[in-house]
Amino acid sequence: MLKKYNNLIPLTLNALDMENEDLVHKVFEMFNEFAEIKKVLGPHLPIIIQKAIDISANTEYGNNLREVTMLFLELIAENYWRVLIKNHGTAFVDKVFEVGFKIASEDPSLYEGQEESPPQFAVSMVFTYCSCVHTEKVFPIAMKYL
Repeated sequence: MLKKYNNLIPLTLNALDMENEDLVHKVFEMFNEFAEIKKVLGPHLPIIIQKAIDISANTEYGNNLREVTMLFLELIAENYWRVLIKNHGTAFVDKVFEVGFKIASEDPSLYEGQEESPPQFAVSMVFTYCSCVHTEKVFPIAMKYL
């Protein structure tokens, strides 16, 4: 069963209709469920992470979709940061920080009256990377954006 999902991930991401937010949301909810199963997501992390970064940064998407992709990026920090750094250096961590700080800096008046907002999720995401990734790797990246 896992092998089928493994083969479907790149096909799904390439065929995903980005105009259909509900469908994209469901796909990333599924990715969140599979976050701890390294055999499923591991081979496709770069493409999934890039798609999550792009969606999270796009203010035209609904808050729920942006939040589920930021949650996915948090789960990546908790489960895959060693693999990412080993295979790709700190490039993905840097991209996550860049988009995280950009989202955290969005105008708070856009989210008045809401309990949770993308800027709050972005701060949580950055915090998770700071907590999970070794200090010598994450500190230089964080300092670029402070």
